[in-house]
Amino acid sequence: MKIYLGIFIFALFTVDQFSKYLVRLNFELYQSKSIFNLLDFVYIPNYGVAFNILNNESLNLGFVFSLLVFLICLYLVWLIFINQERPKKTQLISLSLILAGGFGNLFDRVFLGYVVDFIAITFNPYVFNLADVFITIGIVLYLINYFKVKEQNF
Repeated sequence: MKIYLGIFIFALFTVDQFSKYLVRLNFELYQSKSIFNLLDFVYIPNYGVAFNILNNESLNLGFVFSLLVFLICLYLVWLIFINQERPKKTQLISLSLILAGGFGNLFDRVFLGYVVDFIAITFNPYVFNLADVFITIGIVLYLINYFKVKEQNF
């Protein structure tokens, strides 16, 4: 099972990095292109956290965010690949989604100094990337599973 999770994490990481590479290759900073009515692609460097929160280069929080994301990723690697307890498959998948997204954004921070955000939904003020999507889906799945298990124990 762990080899499949490793392949899954690597595949998601690769898709995230490839999408960001295409954006950096084809867009100037802050250039926007409408895909259809509800979706725009816009190349925005994110020096803050997920969904462009605290996105201000002058705050100099890059190292702090990088260290925090690195520690979270390290913990998730331990949970998924080293921990001797056998979490449920749904937990492993949700943690793998979070780890893939964390690796994707950490890679950007280390090698670019910022995270590449490019997905803008017109009714949403935030710009994000696929790694953010993976993290969000992973957290939602984890919480659903957590509350489902908690409810069954009552």
